[in-house]
Amino acid sequence: MRVVIALAMLILALGSPSPAQAADQRTLDSDKFGVFPYLSAIRLDKIYAPVTGELSKNLGRKVRFRTSSTFEKFLANIKAEDYDIALIQPFWYPVAVDQHGYLPLLRTEEPFVSLVMVLEDSALRTLDDLRGEVVATPPAFVPVVHMARSALIERGLVPRENVTLRAYKSVDSCFHQVVIGEASACVTPPFAFRSVEKSMGVKFRTLLETPGIPNLALVVHPRVPEQDRDRIKQAILSWSDTESGQALLGNMQTKKFR
Repeated sequence: MRVVIALAMLILALGSPSPAQAADQRTLDSDKFGVFPYLSAIRLDKIYAPVTGELSKNLGRKVRFRTSSTFEKFLANIKAEDYDIALIQPFWYPVAVDQHGYLPLLRTEEPFVSLVMVLEDSALRTLDDLRGEVVATPPAFVPVVHMARSALIERGLVPRENVTLRAYKSVDSCFHQVVIGEASACVTPPFAFRSVEKSMGVKFRTLLETPGIPNLALVVHPRVPEQDRDRIKQAILSWSDTESGQALLGNMQTKKFR
């Protein structure tokens, strides 16, 4: 009986890969492409499912789109090094690259700015018209909210004194509050509102655009082989040169990566 148990344990031990082997095997089978949840998962899937399809063709294996229900959960997944490839907001760059070893690959060409937007037919015409109004935002700790808050203060609109900033779960929720009249404006990154306009059948207008900083970064975990990192980079850089690639970039609200 002891011999049988010992043999069984040996078989299990030999058949169970180490964590490093498991990571290598996952890389060989499929890669996880994580996109930070600036929109709902359903809307992001429509944008990034075709992107992962193209990357799958270039790598010769499946690339699976992944996101999270909240910014906190997505950042926790970055810290757990769960994603093989990830598109992250600029304020997370030090966490992903400096603290957890992700390798910077590409970034979108356009600067990262924060927009304060109202409905196209809104009576609010100037930034000063926001006095006494409610401005909906994504979660309060995300970059666009910090950038918008600073820009509003510089223009004499101090939160809790003469304007109210009210945080919601996502950019989708933020715009929804404007549409139903619970807020007068929404704080958003520029790459999010087009998708919302299309799905909600409305148009928005910009009241404020903040100064820009370096934009979204595409990072790759070191477990992705170097030759595959090069394939990913070259594939995405080539998209601006083809009609099909431009369509992918257009859905991501960027003209090109660099």
